[in-house]
Amino acid sequence: MEDRSATLLCPFPGARRRRAPVRTFGIVLAGWLAAAAAPATTAAAAAAAAAAPAEWRFTVRLDGKPIGSHRFVLAEGGDGGLAIRSEAQFDLSLLGVALYRYRHRAEERWAAGCLAAIDARTDDNGRLTEVRGQADGERFELQVRDEGRPAALPAVPAGCLMSFAYWNPALAGQKRLLDPGSGRVEPVAIAAPPAVPADLNALPQPVRGLRIGGLAQPIDVWYAGDRWIGLDTIVGGGRRLSYRLR
Repeated sequence: MEDRSATLLCPFPGARRRRAPVRTFGIVLAGWLAAAAAPATTAAAAAAAAAAPAEWRFTVRLDGKPIGSHRFVLAEGGDGGLAIRSEAQFDLSLLGVALYRYRHRAEERWAAGCLAAIDARTDDNGRLTEVRGQADGERFELQVRDEGRPAALPAVPAGCLMSFAYWNPALAGQKRLLDPGSGRVEPVAIAAPPAVPADLNALPQPVRGLRIGGLAQPIDVWYAGDRWIGLDTIVGGGRRLSYRLR
């Protein structure tokens, strides 16, 4: 029988709940995020950074070697809110032999600073997860299908919900975030990161960041001004996963 626990690459924290593969090249990626610098982000800065239209194209590297890309497109929604679309693709190979394939796409609608709807699909090396949700007043109705079967998840807490929206500086004030890869609402703790990476510190514009804790591994997110420019986290085997804006 095929071992579905062999998750190698997945950029969302829910994947860390699965058992890692017994392989020397195995890597388990954590989730993502977004936000502002150490002092609290003002409402004006958050509005400016999340203004549509906007686009982010990232090169994704593992220990400095390119393994794929992730693209985000932010636009104005027809109802006066915001619409964000993202697509990711990672491929891992060894000596020309394909070891792992990851594909993810998500569409989100935002209203009044909160997630209003989500439709996400993740193909994690053949394991398919679908996440769909819709805000209904103070509630967020969520449906998750794992390998075509409904997945049982805890109820989503009432109130304004956010996903791992790295582009949105208001995320810096959140204590829980919806993982679009698993449909889980993850508790998070946000603090200042220890240091800016050397390649980003060399940029002409000052770089600031935040650290998303409370996950299996913390994730450091980087900004030049209010623009999201990068992400770093340590994955399985002590390897570094990095996003850098093209």
